[in-house]
Amino acid sequence: MTQSKAFDFIEVFQKKLTEYNLSWEIAGLVDKSGVVYPLGTDSKLIGRIFEMIIVPILTEIADENDYSLEMPSSQNTYPDFIFSPKNLEPGKKVAIDIKTTFRSYYKRPYKGFKAGEPRPYVFTLGSFASFLRNGTKNIQGHYNDYDKHYVVGFIYDRAVEQDSTIVKITELDLITPPILNVECFVQEKYKIVGEKPGSGNTENIGSIKTNSIEYLKEGKGPFSYLGQEVYEHYWSNYPRYRATNQEYTTLSEYFEWLDKKTDKTVQVKELKEKYNEWLVKESPASYLDLLEE
Repeated sequence: MTQSKAFDFIEVFQKKLTEYNLSWEIAGLVDKSGVVYPLGTDSKLIGRIFEMIIVPILTEIADENDYSLEMPSSQNTYPDFIFSPKNLEPGKKVAIDIKTTFRSYYKRPYKGFKAGEPRPYVFTLGSFASFLRNGTKNIQGHYNDYDKHYVVGFIYDRAVEQDSTIVKITELDLITPPILNVECFVQEKYKIVGEKPGSGNTENIGSIKTNSIEYLKEGKGPFSYLGQEVYEHYWSNYPRYRATNQEYTTLSEYFEWLDKKTDKTVQVKELKEKYNEWLVKESPASYLDLLEE
């Protein structure tokens, strides 16, 4: 069976963004009479609009690289978009998830950050209690069907003043977009994953906590040093939210747990060394302090 030709999704996606020179600062929704309605700042709606904007780009990339662009057959199913090889070869699908979050800013100095700097933010990157554990829960098909997993992420500022003006399309300049200073990144999922959940009371994987999008663009999370297999093992065994026995909640604790659980002392030592190397060379500002929050 022939294979779909290999391609670098990150490189191709970034090239398309440059070619299209898109403006992400969406002003509103337009009806057929040319009336523009303001959007507001509902994060789910903003996220959906980002998805709609990039669908034509994803379609082009899929067509040019012998894939079909598909979406899950039901809502709340991973991933948002699927690249399926047109030759239907199993195990070669590409998962693409769209994630959004907005910036907030420090009003006073805090743990090495200055007043006015963006607070470190975290993207939620899907459940760690579903398909990572059994392969089929809340995912289209089986986890093993997918060769690659990518995240296309958007970070933006919310407009200070909410615009409720309804105008004609010829008066578009009168509308203040609800989202400003939009930045976009695309990266393999495991390379941007952190070691804590996306929020304290959920079972969602959290991205690395940073206020610099460069860490996400360049894929500088701790698992970029430790590898995808370690990422999958770490999160498929991460304690459930209501678990009474929290055996580990950080990578340092995971290494200790792994050392006791297996006889792979040499491999665990190597993982510790890689993690410490990452802390020295790549970790964001105040990383260990913020990890305790």
